Amino acid sequence: MGKSNIGNSALITKVNRGLVLQAVRTLQPTYRAEVSRRTNLNPATVTGIVADLLGLGLLRETEGDPQPLGTLGGRPPMMLEINAGARTVLAIDLEPDCIRVGLVDLNMQLLDYSEQMIDRLDEPGRVIDRIVQLSKQMVKGAQPGGIDGAGISLPGLIDRERGILHGSTNMPKWRNVPITSAVADAIGVMPIAERSVHCSAIYEDWVATDEPNSTKLILSLRTGVGMSIMRYGELYVGSRGFDGEIGHTIVDIDGDLCECGSRGCLETFVSTSSICKRVKTMIKNGRCGQVKAAMDRGEPLHPGLIYRLAKEGDDDCAEVVATIGRYLGIAAANMVNLLAPDSLVLCGSIDTADELILNAIKKQIDRSALPKMREHLQVRLARAKERTALLGAAALVARDLFALPRLRYPGVASTNAATQN
Repeated sequence: MGKSNIGNSALITKVNRGLVLQAVRTLQPTYRAEVSRRTNLNPATVTGIVADLLGLGLLRETEGDPQPLGTLGGRPPMMLEINAGARTVLAIDLEPDCIRVGLVDLNMQLLDYSEQMIDRLDEPGRVIDRIVQLSKQMVKGAQPGGIDGAGISLPGLIDRERGILHGSTNMPKWRNVPITSAVADAIGVMPIAERSVHCSAIYEDWVATDEPNSTKLILSLRTGVGMSIMRYGELYVGSRGFDGEIGHTIVDIDGDLCECGSRGCLETFVSTSSICKRVKTMIKNGRCGQVKAAMDRGEPLHPGLIYRLAKEGDDDCAEVVATIGRYLGIAAANMVNLLAPDSLVLCGSIDTADELILNAIKKQIDRSALPKMREHLQVRLARAKERTALLGAAALVARDLFALPRLRYPGVASTNAATQN
């Protein structure tokens, strides 16, 4: 047999194994026959692959449904499910204002979790030291076999091949920082790097097994605002791997100066810094008394404080949140009119305000999107909310473990220089 035939056979085996793993993951618990129907692989092929995966510990068997009374037959066939604890992934999410680190199993369940607030104006070296410290502590708590991979979600412009964060408008001191190599030196595993907006979309697609043939817009509200498009399970990636900067679309040509250098960007209305600036102005004008009282008690001014007080019934904070939702809704309505998606998913650091912001966005979409475009649109919160990007970093590693195709980046050449998006 020629070398090409051997290579083709190995590739086919790898692809089929990935198909079986994916089928079990989305159907679990399920029977071998159902896996065969879902993958269009013949039963004998499925049986052989399942045997291999059971031997590797990636799958496990569970008792099947009992036979109905009065029917012939013996023991029911065993069902299959992912052996979630067979692999452990370290996930890292760097946000301009926060570091999140977690241990995640193959069902994307957090086994351990830690987070720390950071100063986005701090030196990169100090922030990386904190990431390394948290990562080391997390790895120590992993199962005896250690971790099986690591993923890291990064803001801004990145070089995926070399794990370099080239820059972020919300982190002005971060320029060409080799972040993944620093983490790899500490934990002994080289993380897979991806932009946070892409990680959020990847996770939503990973867990949305009931929405396999849909177009989803993922709107991420964190320190800034990002957007990703997931269509039929494929992530849309722009030229050189860069896209989704909806926060830097201009909504007021005479508006405030944005950190990116333009005026009137969406982020000047909804980013962390703009929210805090608006509230400080309201305090000077004798409003937001509960916010001022909290600050006098030593609580830092942060959107989370505004969201919490709004949810507790403070009218001034509720007005701020409604304004945030209105501008996000305007941007979302524009994208709905352009793309007519099946769903719009809101994620990010919104846990406290979740429904308040969501309802404001829905109201604005109803006002601004064309009726036919929004007729069947589902607008919902992401399943993991503020942890969506973190779990998306874990899903990056799981894609490799499940032998799924790597993400494609249009316009990216094979050289490292060309991956600098």
